[in-house]
Amino acid sequence: MVKIINSVGDVKTGRQGEAVYQRHYGQQIRRVVRPKSGEPSKTQLAQRARFQAALEWRNGLSRAARIYLEGYAIANGIVDSYGISLTWDKFALKIALQQPQVFIIP
Repeated sequence: MVKIINSVGDVKTGRQGEAVYQRHYGQQIRRVVRPKSGEPSKTQLAQRARFQAALEWRNGLSRAARIYLEGYAIANGIVDSYGISLTWDKFALKIALQQPQVFIIP
């Protein structure tokens, strides 16, 4: 990213060749356009599959299992980064992502 100091005062925005001109906090900057990667990596595809399987498992839980998971999170002090107790859906997703092959329904 390059800050442009133009004594004439004209400001341009948009794309020109391989550069993009834009305003950033009231000053004009120029940056290089990087091409987007076309294909996701094998690791990214594996993570997407794990997440999809975790969502499917979570959506298949019964009402009793949901109540149990929420009560378990509250009773054992399982909290998020803000110190708030996890809801059943967040806790179920956390469980499913930790062990992607084995899903235990209480």
